[in-house]
Amino acid sequence: KIIAHGVKDAKAARKAISHGVDFVEIDVSKRFLFNKFTSQHNGLMGLFGFGPLLEKILTAEFRTRAFLDLKPVSPRASFAFKLSELIVKMKLEDPKICGHNWAMISALAYQNNAKPYYTLKNQRSINKFRRMIHNLKKPAGFSVHHDLINEKFMQEFKKKSVEIWTFTVNDIQEAKRLTELKVDGIITDKWENLLSLVHRH
Repeated sequence: KIIAHGVKDAKAARKAISHGVDFVEIDVSKRFLFNKFTSQHNGLMGLFGFGPLLEKILTAEFRTRAFLDLKPVSPRASFAFKLSELIVKMKLEDPKICGHNWAMISALAYQNNAKPYYTLKNQRSINKFRRMIHNLKKPAGFSVHHDLINEKFMQEFKKKSVEIWTFTVNDIQEAKRLTELKVDGIITDKWENLLSLVHRH
């Protein structure tokens, strides 16, 4: 699977999907004052939660193709509760959710039948996850920094019905290496290049 990284609006999502991308990754934040969820990606605008409202991006055509990366910038309990309400309101079916707050993602998964993709960014987070795994809902997958992925990692974390999606891969040679290791998804800014690679093979 090819996942377009950091999609900011419906126009960008529509373009990526129309060209053959499997999913669009949307960074999700929440505005303090307006209690609204927004998309955001990097920069000060993202830091302060400004961006298109999530409801405007998650139209019917994208609801099954969205990969939500949670970036809470408000109290976590409030963030999780309000996002849970939004998932119900928008009738999202089995939404795929990733992020670093595994406990919150696990709770959302139990409440809404969401698919938890726990984010692993370095060796420290891998060690921490090993300690916490029994307190979390079984993963549907992992969102993993590409430098961490090798044969040993795949043997430990790649299980039946558990997917490995890797971020953020913009180099074709690295994409080939990861494909040979049988990752299930590649998150990329250069999705057009990776689509060309897939078509060639």
